[in-house]
Order: sequence, then C-alpha cells, then structure tokens
Amino acid sequence: CREARAQLTFDGDDVFAEPFLRSHVDAQGDATFVRVNGEALREPRLLATGDVLSIDTATLVFHRDMVPPVKRGVVPLAELLRRLDEETERSLRYQRPLTVLAVSFGSGGLASSSLRLAAAEAVVDALRLVDVVAWSHERELLVLLPETAETAKTPATRVVQAVLPFAAGARAGYASCPADGCDVDTLLRSAREAASTVPAGDVATTTDTNQARTIGDVTIVVADPAMKRLFAMIERLAVSDLPVLVCGETGVGKEVVAAALHAWSKRGRGRGRLVALNCAAVPEALLESELFGHEKGAFSGASSAKPGLFELSEDGTLFLDEVADLSPSAQAKLLRVLETKTVSRVGSVHERALDVRVVAATNRPLEGEVARGAFRQDLYFRLCAATVFVPPLRDRRLDLPVLARTLLRDACERLGRPTPTLSSQSMLRLARHSWPGNVRELKNAMAYVAATCRGDLVEPDLLPERVTDAPIGAPRPPSQPPSQPRSRPHPVPGQLPVLANDLLALRRKSGEFRNIYDEIRELERTRMLEALEAADGVRVRAAELIGMPLRTFVTKLREYELSPLSKRRRPPTSSS
Repeated sequence: CREARAQLTFDGDDVFAEPFLRSHVDAQGDATFVRVNGEALREPRLLATGDVLSIDTATLVFHRDMVPPVKRGVVPLAELLRRLDEETERSLRYQRPLTVLAVSFGSGGLASSSLRLAAAEAVVDALRLVDVVAWSHERELLVLLPETAETAKTPATRVVQAVLPFAAGARAGYASCPADGCDVDTLLRSAREAASTVPAGDVATTTDTNQARTIGDVTIVVADPAMKRLFAMIERLAVSDLPVLVCGETGVGKEVVAAALHAWSKRGRGRGRLVALNCAAVPEALLESELFGHEKGAFSGASSAKPGLFELSEDGTLFLDEVADLSPSAQAKLLRVLETKTVSRVGSVHERALDVRVVAATNRPLEGEVARGAFRQDLYFRLCAATVFVPPLRDRRLDLPVLARTLLRDACERLGRPTPTLSSQSMLRLARHSWPGNVRELKNAMAYVAATCRGDLVEPDLLPERVTDAPIGAPRPPSQPPSQPRSRPHPVPGQLPVLANDLLALRRKSGEFRNIYDEIRELERTRMLEALEAADGVRVRAAELIGMPLRTFVTKLREYELSPLSKRRRPPTSSS
C-alpha cells in the first residue's frame, strides 16, 4: 500500500462494526485511484467478504471471520407496536403465522429496576433475533413472535421459565393472527385476557380461556371479557325472581339471555317452561287475548275458551320481546298483572293467581319512550328491576372469530358437509365489517358460505356481497345503493358541521328548541313516507331502504297512521 501511495481507512472501533472503505486524499488534494470489484470508489462503501480492491497496481481481497449476530435488547413500546402493525399486515397478506405474547408479573410486578433489567435480558436470551420485546408497563412484558402459530407454546413456555427466578407470579398468554384477531388491539386484548386467567408459571392461549356455556340443549362459546362478565351476572340474577329488562340492538342475542335466565333458575330445573312472545308481531286486537287468554264468546270468533301466555308459563318464565311496541291498553293490563300477580281472561271477571317471572327485551331505549309519553313510566320501573345490556357484535372482537367458526361448523353439519376453513383474508373482511345485523347477520353469512362453498378454504369472494362490498370498517347504509354513493364532508374533531352550527345559532337566537323525541318521531315518519314513495308502496322494500326491521316498520305504519302509497294511488276501475 505504501508503494502504491494509497491508504485504506476502516471506520469502527470494535470487531462488530461494519467496515466502510473510503478513498484517501493526500496533502495535495489528489484522490487515490481505488476500485472495488472493478468500480471506481467515489463514496464510502460497505465491504463484504470476497470484495476485490484495486489500488493503483495493487490488488487486495477483503476477508473477515464470521461475526456472531448481535442480540436485540428491549425496544420502546412504540417500536413494538409499529412492528406489530407491519407484521399483522404481512401475516394477512401472505398468510404467514404471527403470535403476540403477553407476560404478566402480577399485581406486585418486579420490585426494582435491576430486577426488570435482569428479567428482560433473560427473555431476550430465550428468544430469536427476529423476535421483539418491549415493556408495556412495569408489570407486563410484550413479545412479538413472527412466523409462529401452532408452535407458539414452546417459546412462550421458555419465556415464562426464564422470568420465574425474578418473579414467582409470572404467567403468560398468547394470541395468533388471524385465528384470534386481525388487528393490533384485538391481538393484544386476546393475549392479555389469556394471561389473566391462568395460574402462576403457566401459559395459555385464547382458546384455553374460552368459556363454554350450556343453555338448555344448546352450548355456546364465549371469548370476549364483556360477554364473560355478562353471563356471570346472568348466573347471579337467575337465582332470583326479579323482572329483568334486556337491552341491545337487533340481532345481538337478547333471546339467548332470556333463555339463560330461565335455564339457570329453579324454574328451568323444575316443570316450568320458557314462553316467548314477540309483541311487535301480534296485531293489537289479538295481543290481549294472546297474553291474558279469553273466555268462550268473549268476542266474535271466540268459539272456545283459551288460556293466555301468562297461564301457559305458570311456574316458568314469560319472555316479552320488543316490549316497547305494546299498546297503551296492553301496557296498563300488563302493569296490573305484575303488581297483583293475578290475570283475568278477556271476557271474564274471575282472576287467577300466577307464579310467573317476566323477562322483557327492547332494541329501543325505554327511557326515551317514557320521555315522549309512548311508554308508561310505572311499567318501565316494574320491568327494569334488573337491566342487562348486550353489547353489539362490533364491540365483541374476541367473540367474532369464535362465533364465525362455530356458526359455519353448525351450518355445515346441518347440510351434512365437511366444514371448510376461513382464510386469513376472509377473517380480515369479517373483522372489518361493522355487523349492523349483529350475530343474526353473521349467522346468515355463515349459512350462505356453507351452502355455496365447494372447497376446503373460504376466500373473500365466497362471502356475502354485503360483507365484501361494504367499505372496510363502515358498511354502506341500506338506504344508499352502491351505484349512488353520498359524499359527505369530513368533520373536524371537536367541531360541529357547518349546517349544525348554523341551526344552533338560529335556535339560540330565537329560543326555539323542541323536544328531541318529537323531532325524532317527525324524522322517522318523514323517512318512512319517502321510503314508501320510492318503493311504490311495497312495505318490504320500503323497510329495507331505511334499514328498519319489517315488523317494526309495519307497527309504526299503524302508529303514525300511514298507509302504503300503492293502495292510495290505485287508479279507479273503469266501467264498461
């Protein structure tokens, strides 16, 4: 090198640093002529074993011994979450396994920072170079395990064994993508839920912590913590005879809650039975007869005496679904039955003593119905001695994969066919759909898949169009056809839209405020009229246009004294 009047400069102070070659510039400012693998060196360049260096007339071959890989330390939580987001996308796109591990150190955590440092180093030593470790807080360590699914229990157990010398109460839970979730939040919740339910020194997956609940002849599986707490409350309520009001959106499973309240009570274990009535599906003229029964000759067509549902549910449970649709007359009579525990048939003056528990359900807030005078306040307080709210499916992300696989298996068993597997992309579409129809919509979707799938794998094109065509995370409203999307301005967080601001300013100036429930009723009536006009008076189509259940639509037609346009616009018959 001296004879060639050149100098090789390697950056780095230790053997683990990467060697960079730079051209040497002498005192006169002339650059030494250096080539790497035949190319002129004009900027610092990373060298690899086998690179050929030409310096004037000298030729050198670079070589270094194999350097062991550098173990990663604990990274900041933000870095792990960023990597988890990237790995989740890769897992779903290329159908590659991914596992998230949550290591809990119990309520006490680790006593000192030195213990936390030692425990973290032990975890890093027990893992691969590709794995990522971060503290979420002083009592929990998160681990990202790419390319790991069915075999995740092995590294998870190794991690727990590594930290047990530092924390005797350590335990861990893990969740895999897409089997247990398709987004960061769901995977983390699943792993933490699994870790919270196992004893110290043990490891569990989400499947291990699922609860199987038997309701009569039916067994359901519960995974989401909110639903576990709900059914724990139902178990406590079942031993009493308190009236229970079950609230929740259409299709969330309110009838399942009613069945559980009955099956887990002494009434369900005795000779009593569960009798259900959909208050919105029975015409008002027949509702009282259905509930309370009638005597022979009580009205035209009453050719014989008939017991009502209250009598049929003696020593059992009466489930009143859509109780908000009861007429004022039926509400008054129901209130008397609940207060006196006696029932009188239509056309009779004799009262019969009853021992019946009443469970009511509604998809509308009864407080609002009471405020606008559509529901009796005293009856409301009679029904809501205990209130149970069933969360919608979009808020039960841990339940979604379990329910989808269970409902698909049940639908295939009914058809006598083997159960296919939902692909990762299909699970992603299911997870990102907001399920306005809740569990009922999911059940119908899985029945559709069972009927149409002919292979072993369910890809997204085999899912119903409602799931695949709707925008991810925000399904299209039924009133908005796909060919005519509505463009809406994006609201600024914390700021009302311009129109709302203008209306608010006008109302503040004029002092004209109305009862909000009156405005809601007016809007509802207007939308129903518009839907009837657009559907040429066809009630089924009109209900679909505004996303309202048909039975509710028909009930509100009577309530608002509306009639289908097709009847009002029928052309007069010409006489011959």
